[in-house]
Amino acid sequence: MSEHTHGSHDHHGHIELEYQPGLPINNGKVILWLFLSTEIMFFAGLIGTFIVLRYGAPAGTWPTPHDVHLKEYLGAINTFILICSSVSIVLAFEAAKANKSSQARWLMIVTFVLGCFFLGIKMYEYGQKFEHGIYPKKPHSMIYEKADLNYASAVRKRLATIVNDINAADAQQAGLAQEKATLATETETLNGVVENSSSDPQEVADAKTRLREIRQRVSEIESEESALIAGAEERAKHKEIAEPLLNHLARWTEVAAATQTDPNLRVGAIEILAYQIYPLHRDHDQVHLFLEEEAAAREAEKRELTDLVELLKTPVAEKDDVAEAQRAEQLAAAEARLAQIAGREQTLAAVNSLEHGLNDEHHWLMLPIKIPSGNMWASTYFLLTGFHAIHVIVGLIVFACILPLKLDRSRANMLENTGLYWHFVDLVWIFLFPMLYLF
Repeated sequence: MSEHTHGSHDHHGHIELEYQPGLPINNGKVILWLFLSTEIMFFAGLIGTFIVLRYGAPAGTWPTPHDVHLKEYLGAINTFILICSSVSIVLAFEAAKANKSSQARWLMIVTFVLGCFFLGIKMYEYGQKFEHGIYPKKPHSMIYEKADLNYASAVRKRLATIVNDINAADAQQAGLAQEKATLATETETLNGVVENSSSDPQEVADAKTRLREIRQRVSEIESEESALIAGAEERAKHKEIAEPLLNHLARWTEVAAATQTDPNLRVGAIEILAYQIYPLHRDHDQVHLFLEEEAAAREAEKRELTDLVELLKTPVAEKDDVAEAQRAEQLAAAEARLAQIAGREQTLAAVNSLEHGLNDEHHWLMLPIKIPSGNMWASTYFLLTGFHAIHVIVGLIVFACILPLKLDRSRANMLENTGLYWHFVDLVWIFLFPMLYLF
């Protein structure tokens, strides 16, 4: 009985348990999940803030993708690229688990290249924004939220700067030519002193010193002059465009906005200016009405001025010097106003014939643009896509560090953790794409 009991005791001995001191996953994955949890909260905050700002903007003011040169198909291509890269990194992980290191490396190279393509498209999109002046800047970017006197003044100042710079360059070129001619005359005189055998030796020495200084200065003048001459033709073309815009678009707008009694003509003048520079499709119909109202007002003013000019040119029976002086002053003012109206009509006709706005047709103008809620859009766009681009760059750096390694079974966990990070980057973009490009 005792033997049986003893045997039974050996058969039903204590159960041995295997103690696991942590989660049933490796430490690297635990750390990565902790990191990704903070990243999820970070991007959730950014995306939530964007949604609040987007739908908190005044109705109908948030820029459409077309307003800010955002092309939906580029965003769709980038989305497809990131999805393909997520597939390739999963295949690389499976190849590493199967101990196919060569195949895993090639799949990682594919992932790396796809990530570079994503950044390349994003850099192109950024370039489009900067080219059109759509970016945040302190104290003020090129974007104005509404067309008002501040906007009209900014346009006038920009055009005046362009014209003044051109005039200054032309004046500098003329001044250099004059200085060069003066130095040539002085050179002839000094050469005469040097060649004259009866000249005082000290005078000859001074003349030679001055001749060396002149030669050096002439060399400097020719260098500066050649650069100015090379750009003279381009400056002339720019001036031919900028001066009418300054006189008959910007200054006309400021005067009209300040003096017109009709509120439609005051508002319409600035809206026309903003539309000619950077046309928004939403404003097309309204601006067309403003143009018709202004054209009708101009025609009425032209008729009045034409009648006044004819009246003032009619000879009077009695001669009065004071009255004649007043008539001459009135006549000059009426003719000057008619010339302004003619210049306005010619400028509007030239601008309206352009296929796109002034900034698109002449990138060098870089005139202020009107985009309602544009500054807020630019700030949120560059913030969201900028942080996402930083995460893509970090992923590419990790890929570059992994590629030289032998990607066999021993590196499978590393590839798995890297893939989890890359999937997160992909997932964030899947949220950003519809928010920024489609809505």
